[in-house]
Amino acid sequence: INLPVFFEFLFFYPCRQLGWLAVAIFFVISGFCIHLSYSQSSKPDLTAFYVRRFFRIYPPYVLALLLFGFLFPYSQILFSRWSDWVRLLAHLLLVHNLSFNLGAVSASYWTIAVETQLYLLFPVLLILVRRYSFTKALWIVGIIQFSLQAFTASSFGLYHIPPFLISASPFFYWFSWSVGAALCDAYLKGQPLPFRRVPPWLWFMAAMATSGFAAHEFCFPFFALATVSLFARILENNALCERPSRFGQFLRVTGTYSYSIYLIHHPLLVAVTENYKRFFPGIEHNPFLMFCAGLSSALIIFPLGGLCYHFVEKPSIAFGKRLLQR
Repeated sequence: INLPVFFEFLFFYPCRQLGWLAVAIFFVISGFCIHLSYSQSSKPDLTAFYVRRFFRIYPPYVLALLLFGFLFPYSQILFSRWSDWVRLLAHLLLVHNLSFNLGAVSASYWTIAVETQLYLLFPVLLILVRRYSFTKALWIVGIIQFSLQAFTASSFGLYHIPPFLISASPFFYWFSWSVGAALCDAYLKGQPLPFRRVPPWLWFMAAMATSGFAAHEFCFPFFALATVSLFARILENNALCERPSRFGQFLRVTGTYSYSIYLIHHPLLVAVTENYKRFFPGIEHNPFLMFCAGLSSALIIFPLGGLCYHFVEKPSIAFGKRLLQR
C-alpha cells in the first residue's frame, strides 16, 4: 500500500464530504428561513415574498457576476465566441445549472440558480400542504427526488456524470429543501418537531456509507436529514435561546455575511491558490500545502464578504423593503 496516498485519502475524502454536507445544510436552512419569512409576514403574500427575495438575492448576485465575469482575471469570460454570451445570459436568467456547458465564472453559482428555482416551486409545496398535509407533501416531493436520484444512480453509476438537466435541477433537491420548511412549520405551530426521533448520527452514517458507491446521489438527502434531525433537537431543547459564546457570536456574524461570502469566495480562492503557485513553484504537488494555501484565502474572503454585505447586500434589502412600503 502507498502510505502517502492512503493518508491523503484519509484526510481529503472527509473534507470533500463535509463540503457536500455544507451544501445540504445550506438547503435545509434555506427551506426553514424561506417558510419562516413567508409565515411570519403580517399578511402572507407571494408577491411581497418574491419582491423581498429578489432584492435579497439578485442585485448582489448580478454585481458579483459582472465583476468576476468581466474584470477579474481568474474568472472572466473571454467573449470570444457567441456561446460565451449565451453563458452570460444563462447566468443572468439563473438557468446555468441546467447545462454543464453554461457553467462559468464561479463553480458555486449553480446552487444560487437551484435555490431560485426552488423559490418558484415554493407555491407548489404550499398547495400540496394545504390540500393534504406537510407529511404527505414531503412524501410526494421525496418520491420525486429519490426517483430522479435512483435513475441517475442506475443509469450513470459512479464514474459517469449524469445530465445537469436532471442532477442539477431543483427537483433533484426538492425534498432536501422542503424538510427545512416542514421543520419550520411544525415549530411555528407548536407541533411535535419532525425527524427528531432518528439520531442525526444515523443519517450521517448513512450519508457516508452511500457517498463512495454507485448510489452516491443518496448521500445528499441523508446529509439533509442529519441536519434537520440535529436542528429539531436544538429547537426542542430551546438551545437557540441561550446566550451565545464568543464562538457562537462569530457564527452569527458569519451567518449574516454568509451570502456575500458565498458570492465572492470561489473566484478569490482560485486567485489566492494560483498566486501561491506563482510565488512558490512546485507547491501544487503537495496537496497539504495547497490545502493550507486555500484555507488562508479566508483572511481575504471574510472581510471582503463583510464589506459586500454592508455596502451591497444590506442596501439592496433596504431598497426592497422601501418598495414594498410604497
